[in-house]
Formats: sequence, C-alpha cells, structure tokens
Amino acid sequence: MAKTALVVAFTTVLLVSGLTAVAQVDLRTGVKSMHRGSALNVDPRTMMGSASAFDVATYHRGANLFCSQCHTMHASETHAGLASEPGAYPRTYTPQPKLLKAADPVTLCLTCHDNQAGIPDVVGADVNGLNERAAGLFGMADMPNDNGHKIATGIDPNVLCERCHADPNNVRDASGFVTASVSCIDCHNPHGNGRARNLQWASWPGGEYPFGYYVRPGSTGLSRYESSNIGYPAPNGTNFAVEGVEVTNMCIDCHHAIFNNTDIDTTHVKHPVYNSEWAERNTISQGDAGGSTVSSHWISGSGAGFLQTPRVHYVVRGATDFATSTTVAATNGVFCLSCHKAHGSNEPFGLVFHWTPGGEGCDQCHNKSAI
Repeated sequence: MAKTALVVAFTTVLLVSGLTAVAQVDLRTGVKSMHRGSALNVDPRTMMGSASAFDVATYHRGANLFCSQCHTMHASETHAGLASEPGAYPRTYTPQPKLLKAADPVTLCLTCHDNQAGIPDVVGADVNGLNERAAGLFGMADMPNDNGHKIATGIDPNVLCERCHADPNNVRDASGFVTASVSCIDCHNPHGNGRARNLQWASWPGGEYPFGYYVRPGSTGLSRYESSNIGYPAPNGTNFAVEGVEVTNMCIDCHHAIFNNTDIDTTHVKHPVYNSEWAERNTISQGDAGGSTVSSHWISGSGAGFLQTPRVHYVVRGATDFATSTTVAATNGVFCLSCHKAHGSNEPFGLVFHWTPGGEGCDQCHNKSAI
C-alpha cells in the first residue's frame, strides 16, 4: 500500500484575523486537520533553505534502536538476548496489536523513557539530572494531571478530536474542561520521520512541514535535551516545505482556538501567539505603542519577570542557526513554548514560570509589576 495518504481538502471559515483557513481530512482515520498544506513529499535530507539545518538527528532509527526492542515476531523469545537489551531470557510475551511487547504504546514507551539512566526521562523527576528539560515532564500515566498533558493507556489511535467532543459525559475538571488524554504517538513518530524529535501532526501524520529546531553546536547525548541548548526559528516567508514552521505549529491540531481573533480586527481578544502558517506573526514590540508590552525591558533581561525565571523561549523570524535563533530583539515572537512546556511542568497548565506570585513570567514582556 502506498504510504502517501489520500487527502481531500475542504474549507472551514475561521475567525482568525479575517483569514480563511483550510482544514484537511485524512481519509485513513477521518481526523480533521487545521493545517493548510502538506510537506509529505519533501525529503528532509535534500531540503534547501533554513529547514535543511534543523536538528533531525536519527532518534529511533538505524543503530539507535533495534526492531526487537519494541516488537516480538512470534510473541516469545527463547534464545539468548542481545547484550543491548536488559532483562532475563527466555521471555514469554502475550500477543499484542502491532506485535508490540506491551499492551499499549504508552506503556511500551515508558519502559525506556521513565527512570532509565542515559535515556530521555519524560515522567516526573529526571533520573539524568538535566537542569531543565526542553519539553518538561509528564505526570504518571493514567493519573489526573493539572500541570500539563495527561498521558494515558488504552487510547484509540484513530480517534483524536472525539476524545473531547464525542461524549458529553467525559470526565471534566473543576473548571468544566474535558480531561482529555494523549498518547506518545500522537505527537511523535516512533519509527522516526526526519523531523525534529520525530514530531508529527497528530491530525495528519506524514503531512507535517519541517519543524524549526536548532541545537547548540557541540551538544551531544542528553545535553541535546537541555532547554538552554535549544533555539527556535520561524520562517521568513511562506515556503514552509523548505523554510519549515515553528515547532509549535503542531500544537494547533488540538489548541487552534487559542489563535482565533473573534473581533476580526487588529485588536486581539486572546493573547497574540506566533503562527506563520496562519499569518499570525506577532512580535513583542507590537504592543509597545498601546502600552501593553515594553520591548526595551524584554531586551534588558533584568528586573521584573527575570528575578525567578530565566528568559523564556521565543521565536526568531528568518533564523538560520542556533546563534541567530537565540538572538534577543524587540521583534522576537511569543509562541506556545514561551509560557508552557510541551509535556508539562511542576506548575499549573505546564507553565514555565511560577504560578505564584501571579504574572512573574508575564513581566518579562509586559513589565507591569510596578503599576
């Protein structure tokens, strides 16, 4: 079967600065995507332009991972194990879908990615002792989590939107929101896809553009996951298949409502967020004239907002390497990762700054604490 998915496009009018967005329907699953186009036929190894320099290290590919570490051909192994695979042999496995060694992808992922030294740890305290993981941390699987995404087992991989919208009786938190769950393979391709951190569009796996992601030169091993070693570019133009898009472009699959400007004018009714695909290139300086932001304070990097929280992440339009993607300027863009960790944090909503005192991180751009 050809790997290219049959996709048809239909138009959904979204109140996003008066912009008409195009949603895609992937006929493999019937899942709707909020993305306009596809980079499915772009080989990241031959890309020209800024995207060709993105961090697309071979995670879960080649010599980094053996098929038998996740799959078992006959549901049992009675031979001596590979030296790279811990545990005693012989083993007996209960047959599972996809020939997996666990009943659920999340369970399988966490056999390596939870509390295993030398492997990126994504749950709770970091066994590897990184100062700050770029993606943050999850809580325990199948447990309520007010501090970020809730990972859970038993999720139907062919269902995305319906996790929140199909059943009005879904469990809700105190504020009334559905406590939807996610699986590791919603956002990451377990076999590798030539994208930064194996990231993918949850609504259209394989259709995603290259994601802008630079790693500090000389970083090796687990240091590549250190937050301070990551820089985030944004495309200069609109040739996203070549220039790439912000890494948070994948967030709009579920969180697209955050971009809606329901007044259809130049005044945002929700916090401006940088998203090139929807022509929302919002910068810190654009609020200076109205007094909502103080870009000179952002550039200074000291005082209110910076006392407890290191400078939050931002995007740099047209950045071509780590150095340029970490250049501080009034034209820096605020994006999802400026305020939230992708996996979660020790703060409510996965915030990157302390929930109390309120606004501690907000002051980096807004400098309102003295008012």
